[in-house]
Amino acid sequence: MLSVEEAVARILSAATPLEAERCGLLDAVGRVLATDVVAGRALPPWDNSAMDGYALRAADLPEGVGALPVSDAIPAGDPGDRPLAAGTAARIFTGAPLPPGADTVVMQEDTAREGDTVRVLEAPRPGQHVRRRGSDVEPGAVVLRAGRILAPPDLSLLASLGRSQVAVVRAPTVAVLTSGDELLDVDAGEPGPGRIVDGNSIGLAAAVRALGCAPRIFPIVPDDRDATFEALRRAARADVLLSTGGVSVGDYDFVGDALRTLSGDRFGFWKVAIKPGKPLAFGRIGECLAFGLPGNPGSALVTFEIFVRPALLRLMGHTAVHRAPRAAVLDAPLKAGGARREYLRATTRWVDGALHVDPRRTQSSGALSSLGGADALVVVAPGAPAAPAGATATVLLLGEDRVDDVVV
Repeated sequence: MLSVEEAVARILSAATPLEAERCGLLDAVGRVLATDVVAGRALPPWDNSAMDGYALRAADLPEGVGALPVSDAIPAGDPGDRPLAAGTAARIFTGAPLPPGADTVVMQEDTAREGDTVRVLEAPRPGQHVRRRGSDVEPGAVVLRAGRILAPPDLSLLASLGRSQVAVVRAPTVAVLTSGDELLDVDAGEPGPGRIVDGNSIGLAAAVRALGCAPRIFPIVPDDRDATFEALRRAARADVLLSTGGVSVGDYDFVGDALRTLSGDRFGFWKVAIKPGKPLAFGRIGECLAFGLPGNPGSALVTFEIFVRPALLRLMGHTAVHRAPRAAVLDAPLKAGGARREYLRATTRWVDGALHVDPRRTQSSGALSSLGGADALVVVAPGAPAAPAGATATVLLLGEDRVDDVVV
């Protein structure tokens, strides 16, 4: 069996960033910038006032203080193209263009207005409270580098530069399908004897969508060899294929064989030293990254977290694709590790500034209740000694977006 690290390495070696696409700014948040952005205009586009106050020539106040007649008023939005008469001041507001001839702004609090005259009470420093053209961004400057994960301030900058669209790495399309004669669609009504409702498709599709990718749920695949091969062929038109169930060694498990056959010499592996989720398969059907995930819901979502999520992030152009491990205080004892790396579903809380974790919930791979409310995975290394309550454990916080290049 492969180690978790080796399995992840093989997957990521096959996952290269997709091509660029252009999208609107609101759709670009959280996406990876595909090309450098070069400013086509200056920011600010003209000298402007940083304060509400009065624009003047500093030389017109040789003593630093004194009175000047007010010759103009320049609100924001005014073209501000009227030259300032020598020996006068102009009432000006934040963001308004500095009139030609002015070189200084005195903020309103440092003045006293007396009819058509303003008295400057505090000696200004020449050039104060003036935002010069291009002082923020010069034309031709690279303002954002390719590979950056776009955040709201970046999009504000792009809009200010007059860009309504931006080139980002395309998000992958993801086909999601489940197999098993026992499965029913969620809207099929009350399940009869021997039947259960398929929850994996919804859970995996939601995990895909949470990353900003586009999931498509395919019809449930019956336990039939030909139907399985055909379903995987059709689903492999997507960038990524997620199949759950049918990857073990039972008489009705056809997904593993189909994935191996359709991948040919691009078949990656089958079985990983992980708990839950050992019967995991990976290959490439054409250009599609195809995952055969276990059918048990706990196994399916844990293996998605450890193996599929990093691959989707890499396809989207991210360089750091793994959650950063965190240290947490155990609220309950932890059993010794076995032969495989184990990921225990757990809940966390903060106590006096310290992160605590409680793994006391069923860890059965088929238990749905242990998934609800779990916000962390406790990582137990193979052969790790038992740990008492109060000891430190390594956890992955499932609600934390911070990622690192460490596989744990």
